[in-house]
Amino acid sequence: MHVKRTVRRRGDKEYVYLSLVESVRVNGKKTHQTLLRLGEVSELRDSGQLDRLIATLRNYSEGSWLEAGTDITGAGAPSFGAVAAIASYFDRLGLREHFAAIGEARGSKHLEDTVFVMVANRLCEPGSKRRTITEWLGSVALPDGVSTPLLDQCYRALDAVADAKESTEEVLYARLCDLCSLDLRRKHSGPQQALA
Repeated sequence: MHVKRTVRRRGDKEYVYLSLVESVRVNGKKTHQTLLRLGEVSELRDSGQLDRLIATLRNYSEGSWLEAGTDITGAGAPSFGAVAAIASYFDRLGLREHFAAIGEARGSKHLEDTVFVMVANRLCEPGSKRRTITEWLGSVALPDGVSTPLLDQCYRALDAVADAKESTEEVLYARLCDLCSLDLRRKHSGPQQALA
């Protein structure tokens, strides 16, 4: 059950009507059944009926209504925008696939997730590995499918990243050249040749 807003135009004027409706299925198709027509919004507002109706319903809401003028903050809400953007680039650069292969070769489950978490932390709010696990992970929402690493996984992942430094640089170089449509292998012998 919900309130449906219907707009009607008559000449130059626009009227907004409210109805209490219920979603039902008729012959296998979803439709709305009107339970009660509340009336035109401006008339309901001007007469005070809309405010009285809301006040009456609020008495039954068990405290889930906010009073007008109440400040709403997102201070306790987890951050997900920056982490989602980093996840997108982590994937586009081929790093998830690269570290998944390294993890599989080392017998390390979820190495790609651990490396992703450390990279995201370094870009969003740099801190120690311990702080990443104990504090930062509680303040962000990880993308679907990314497992939350343990502290010892972060330390082991550092060894894996160090061992794979050259192959990681090659993957990044190739992917950046591809993404930017660059051929950085061309060599210029100096400024004189470029000017000639």
